[in-house]
This record gives sequence, structure tokens and C-alpha cells, in this order.
Amino acid sequence: MCGLGGVFFKTTEHHRRTGEIAYRVLDGIFRRGPDSTGLALIQPASADRLYVGINCEEPGGGGRALALLDELGRVESATDGEGFIRTTVRYDGDDAALVDAIDALGPAYTVASVGRQLEVVKHLGGVETLEERFSITDYDGPLAMGLTRFATESVIDFTHGQPLSARLHRDLAIMHNGHITNFHHLRYHFERAGYTFATGNDSEVIAVALIDEMKKGASFREALERSVSILDGCFTYIAVTKDEVGVVKDPYAAKPLVVGETDRLVAVSSDCWSLRDGIDEDIEVWEPGAGEVVTWQIPLH
Repeated sequence: MCGLGGVFFKTTEHHRRTGEIAYRVLDGIFRRGPDSTGLALIQPASADRLYVGINCEEPGGGGRALALLDELGRVESATDGEGFIRTTVRYDGDDAALVDAIDALGPAYTVASVGRQLEVVKHLGGVETLEERFSITDYDGPLAMGLTRFATESVIDFTHGQPLSARLHRDLAIMHNGHITNFHHLRYHFERAGYTFATGNDSEVIAVALIDEMKKGASFREALERSVSILDGCFTYIAVTKDEVGVVKDPYAAKPLVVGETDRLVAVSSDCWSLRDGIDEDIEVWEPGAGEVVTWQIPLH
């Protein structure tokens, strides 16, 4: 059992702190996943700026990763959360070279995400730890979607915390509640096709499957729709790019997720109480049905 939740705004002028809403939504579903908490955020774009998140399972090892990033490019800002490192880097090189260089630091270091606009932050424990390390309530961008994790298939550490990405592929993250029962079969297939995995988490295969479908020519929505038949198991997940956000339910609709939508915003949560408390409105909510895919465009900010 995990908890999914967050918000995005349809308008550029929303007069609300997005991070504060996401904090309240995730705090309201903390009971569903006390092991770790993470958020996907959309940040401003710049020609040579990357938002790079690094898992660091070596206590006190953040300095090595930041020194390496400064050699590869120029670290514009960084927060060493002691386990997860949040960075903004000026870098105009190849993404694969950056990922390979960080991997070469040793097994304690992995790239969690690379984005031109999409950023991932995560930490162990509840959303209050995320706030303590990264001040997420100060965030006032268009989108903050996250997950509170209850670990069932893999260890409790920074690397296996969500959101997860497909490594070398920019600006896509997924948050998943459930279990992908054909994970090992899919992972074998994708590894033979040249994809690499950073975790032993069954959820990671969702991000890879979406990237693989989009590389074949599928739109974001089409990739989500195809995933319903590609993935076996019991799942509800949120997928985010810099332009779109979508929610997907398996053909049995066994994992909860409700949606509240107004002219200004869309909010989602694993329960209606945390959604309403999060946005501080008595909003009508509805739940996507079995096998349903719902997507929204994120306005330019």
C-alpha cells in the first residue's frame, strides 16, 4: 500500500503555493506509506540548465558527487539532503556521459532523474522530512505530484524511493501504487533492448515501458493506454512530463485514486479527505474506472 497525491494548476496565475498543497495532500495519506516520500516538480527551463537528482547511499558522500558535477559542468545550486542530492547544473554535454560518470563513483551513487524542467526530490520518512531537507512548501510552480511509499518489493533506501525515472531519458517520472507481476519478464526484455535499470523496484519498469513506447512513435497518452495491456498486476500510477500529466488504472481498478477538478486546478489523491484538506475546498471528486487513462496538458509557465 502506497499513497499517491498532488496538484497542478491550469492557469499561470493561481495565487497559491503549490508545494503547500502537495504537502497537505501527502501528509494526509502518510499512513499509507511511511517509508519514504517524494515529489515531481516542474521548474523553469533554460538552454543549458539541467535538474539532476542523485541517490547517495554512502553517508557523507554528497561532496564527491557535487565535485564531480562541477568537473563535468557547473553546479548552479545544490542541496545535499544526506541521502538524496538535489542539484541544478549548467551542462551542455551528453546525458549518457553524465550518468556514466556518476555511476562510476561506485554502487552507492545513482542518478535518480535528469530533467530540462522536471525535477525529482525525495527522502526517507514522511513529507515533513522532505520539507526539512528541501523546503518544498516554498515551491510555487505549476505542478507537484508525489508518493508516500510503503515498501513491499524492494528495500527501504533512497535509490528505491519514488518518483522514479527511466535514467537516460529526460523529463519523465512515474509514481506507482501496486505491484507489477510481470516485472522480471519485462526487465529482461528491456535490458536486452539496451535499457539499464537503477533499482530492483518493479515500479521502475513502468517508466522504461513508457519511454520505449514513445520511442516507437506513441504519444504520451498512447503510451499510457498501451501500458494497461503491457503491465500485469494490480496498479494505479501517475506519470508526469514537462508538458503533460496522466493517471492510469489497471483493468481491475483495485488501487484507489480520486480526482478533483475545477477551472483552476486538478488535484489527485489516494483518498478524498486528503485531497479536500490539501486544496482547502469542498470539491466534488470522482474516481477513474477500470483500465481508464486520463491525461491533462500542463500550461506553459
